Amino acid sequence: MDIYLTFTDQAKEVIHFYEEIFSVTCTDLTTFEDMPSSPDFSIPEEQKELVLNASLMIYGTRVMFSDTPEGMSAPVVMGNNVSLVIQTTTPAETKQLFQQLSEGGEVTMPLEPTFWAKLYGTFTDRYGINWMVNLPLEED
Repeated sequence: MDIYLTFTDQAKEVIHFYEEIFSVTCTDLTTFEDMPSSPDFSIPEEQKELVLNASLMIYGTRVMFSDTPEGMSAPVVMGNNVSLVIQTTTPAETKQLFQQLSEGGEVTMPLEPTFWAKLYGTFTDRYGINWMVNLPLEED
């Protein structure tokens, strides 16, 4: 299980801080500018250098980071900016875990394919815990 931390525009600063403290290096930082272009979604110039996704291995746990600019989703508030992430291995497992864990909670993004995953979805469970369920794309 992984941990996902969301910020408005501080993810790079936080990553650099944790790199120093834990003597680790981020090797997979992707910015919004790196996203595949889409006619349905344009990135404002001031948001292009914000972190779309990055991660650090800290004491054996992958801690992931992103910025969520205003207007992209619910505002980031301290306390709702932490999610648990499940990396699944099959579509059936992904769908089952998503359905069971989200029951009685609030789905914020239904399971669907993305450019980084075969299936990905987010929700807050009935106990107020934020979750991300991710079936990664097969690596070549």
